[in-house]
Amino acid sequence: MTEFCNGTLDTMIERLCNAVSGFDKEWIKECIPATEEQVQNLENICKQYHFVLPRAYLEYLRVMGQNDGGLLKKEWDGFAEPSINCILESFEDEDIGVKEDLEKGLLLLSYHWTEANIYLRLADGEDNPVVTDRNNKYFAGSFEKYLFQKAFKRYQEKYAYKVRIGTSVSSSDTILKKYCYSCSTYGGTIEERMNFVRSLIEQYHMEKEWFSDNLHCFCHNERCALGIDIRGSFSLVFSCNDPVLKKKADFVLNNIFGV
Repeated sequence: MTEFCNGTLDTMIERLCNAVSGFDKEWIKECIPATEEQVQNLENICKQYHFVLPRAYLEYLRVMGQNDGGLLKKEWDGFAEPSINCILESFEDEDIGVKEDLEKGLLLLSYHWTEANIYLRLADGEDNPVVTDRNNKYFAGSFEKYLFQKAFKRYQEKYAYKVRIGTSVSSSDTILKKYCYSCSTYGGTIEERMNFVRSLIEQYHMEKEWFSDNLHCFCHNERCALGIDIRGSFSLVFSCNDPVLKKKADFVLNNIFGV
């Protein structure tokens, strides 16, 4: 079973590489580090706005800054651009507005053509900052967690069988009330949805992975893996290699979420 080990920032990239290489040995061969000149250019840009590059992001850049083997590319529709080449080019394009974002303490992490960009929140001065959207809205608990969340999703794709469930805000509201969970707002608050998720994963005798956060829950064991996203409503993927287990999960999850 693939292990997603926790640890310090000193070992972040090593742990990430070990995890992904455990189920995809070819991945690391695709990774291309940023050049020292590229890193220095980005550091100089940040200094102009009185910020420094977070340590976690620097570790990432120096191993896979030009190409991370598609790790972060699959955000949204699969056309996100996290490479440092794209980031530096974005600072030369006045129409994109990344300089204005950096003035607010948001460093572009991943560019998307629809402007659904992803950022690092530098304003907190953290070595391992929160990941946000352009409106400074929480997206992932830290850059390290974001990396491992994307690695886990790649891991799930390796399983033969999957059950995918997605709900609307309306159906989320109905589901929570059906199972006697309070809804102080329409569709439930983040805390209310996460409380429901905790009760759900208990059925599979799994514990949350350390890289879960306020909006995501990930867990796995030797038989299966489960990833849940509660932004706005419920979105989950159950993966396994056992057709009998897949059939059971299909029945259970659709019975819960098929309102």
